[in-house]
Amino acid sequence: MLEKLIFAIAMFAVVLVGVKLTHILVSKFKINRWVLAFISPLILIVPSIAFPSLNPIVWKILQIIFSLTCIMFFEITRMMIENNEIKGIIKYERSNRK
Repeated sequence: MLEKLIFAIAMFAVVLVGVKLTHILVSKFKINRWVLAFISPLILIVPSIAFPSLNPIVWKILQIIFSLTCIMFFEITRMMIENNEIKGIIKYERSNRK
């Protein structure tokens, strides 16, 4: 039970770190979300082909990096929809509701 709780907290932390990292990087650099989408699976595929027997710790680190790049892709997409740079399913409007 404790392992599941630690795993859930760690996954929640990875998501929060990914969102915060995206906001920091987008404020400093122009990141192409499609480059992230293309590179993300390669983070896992290339090392697994090049090194058939990877250390489990290295494999976990690669999985975390893969997760962060996927979160960055979706967060950049959300930010672009909010700024009306691309069309989304629902038109996003900010309102001053009280």
